[in-house]
Amino acid sequence: MNNILLSATAIADTIANLFRGMGDVMRGWMLAIPMSVAKGVFIVYFLLLKYWIIKLPENEVTLSLEGGKTIHLRPYALTSLAIIIVIYLVF
Repeated sequence: MNNILLSATAIADTIANLFRGMGDVMRGWMLAIPMSVAKGVFIVYFLLLKYWIIKLPENEVTLSLEGGKTIHLRPYALTSLAIIIVIYLVF
């Protein structure tokens, strides 16, 4: 049993070493992107989502329940996206 675990560990180490070079290259690319640019991209993405939600037709953002009650989902989506944007701006 111990030999099987040692063999599995050796195989896992070999596979990890195969991907280590490309992983280091990709890590270098990611570190080259300034944090402010990355935050800006996400903030713009969430603003585009807010715009898309605002432009959706009313029948796409309402939920009709069996009892005849209607729930409007747009305010909840816009509020959650606003909170996400504030979090990205603060941190």
